[in-house]
Amino acid sequence: MIGHEWVLKLLENAVRKGVLSHSYLFTGPDGVGKRTLALEFAKYLCCKVSLPPCGSCRDCQEVLGRTHPDLKLLEPENGSIKIEQMRELHREAFLAPHRSPYRIFIISDMDKATPEAANSLLKILEEPPLHSLFILTATSAELLLPTIVSRCQVFNLRPVPESQIQEFLEKSWGIESSKAHLLARLSEGCPGKAIMFIQEEELFKKREEDLEAFFYILKSDTVTRLEWAGEFGKDEERLKEMLKWWILAARDMLLILEGAKEKVVNADYLGKLEAAAVKLGKEKTRTGLKEMRSILTALHRNANLRLALDVLMLKLPGFSQEV
Repeated sequence: MIGHEWVLKLLENAVRKGVLSHSYLFTGPDGVGKRTLALEFAKYLCCKVSLPPCGSCRDCQEVLGRTHPDLKLLEPENGSIKIEQMRELHREAFLAPHRSPYRIFIISDMDKATPEAANSLLKILEEPPLHSLFILTATSAELLLPTIVSRCQVFNLRPVPESQIQEFLEKSWGIESSKAHLLARLSEGCPGKAIMFIQEEELFKKREEDLEAFFYILKSDTVTRLEWAGEFGKDEERLKEMLKWWILAARDMLLILEGAKEKVVNADYLGKLEAAAVKLGKEKTRTGLKEMRSILTALHRNANLRLALDVLMLKLPGFSQEV
C-alpha cells in the first residue's frame, strides 16, 4: 500500500473489535489505490498470524495472488459488470467459508455495472449472509444507486502526497530521482498512474504527441485547425485521452500566470507552457480551458464526434506566432 494509512487504521480497529460492516465502498479516481486497498483489507480478514497481517503466510500470499478460496474478485467484462456475474455471486455468497471467517467479494468498478447487475447486488445487500463481506470500488459514490451506497461504509480515498509516490518509485522501482519526480507529478496523487507510465512506455509517448498537438493547434489558423480535425477526429477514445492532456496543459498555463510554476504537472514542458501562457494571457487561457472541458463533457454524453471537434477548433483561443 502507498498512502491511505488512515483507512487501514480504521479497518484494523474494526477487525480487532469485531465490529465489521457487511459491505464497504472505496471511492476515488482511477489509479489512487482502491483495489490494492481492498486486497490489503482482505489480508486483514484472512491472516491468522498477526494483525496487521504478516504478508508472508499462506493466506496472505493467496490473497495477493487472488487464489484464496474465500476471496472472489469481480471485474467488468467487456466494459461492464453484468447480471450473470451477480447471479454467480449470489450462489457463492451463501456458501460457508473454507478457512477464513468470511467469504470476501471484491467488486471492482461497481460504477460500470449494468442496471440489472446493480439491482441484483442491492437485493443481496438488503439481507446479506452473515459470513459474507462485500468490498466495492467506484470512482464516485454518486455513480451508484443511493440504496447501495446507504448500505455500505464509505471511504473516499484522498490523493497520495507527491513526495510519497516519488519515494516509492525510487525505492521499489529503481527509478532515477528526476524521472520519479516527474512521474509523481503526472500521477496527480494516483500511484497506479505512475506505475502505468513505467510499465507502458507507449503512454508516455502518446502524452508527448498530445502536448505537441496542443501547441500546434494554439498557433494554427482556422483552416489548418479544421483540416487537422478532419484527419484526427475519427477515434473518440483517443480524442478523449488527448483532451485530458490539453486540459491539464491549460491548467498548468494558468498556474504559471498566477506565479505558481512549482505546481505545474507537465514540468518537463515548462518552457513551452510558459511561452504559450504569456502569449495567450489569463482570459484566453481560462476561455480555452472552459471550452475543452465543455467538449469533453459533451463527448461523454455521446455528442457527435466530428461536430464536437469542429466546434472546439472554432472556439479554442490561439495565436499566430510560433511557440
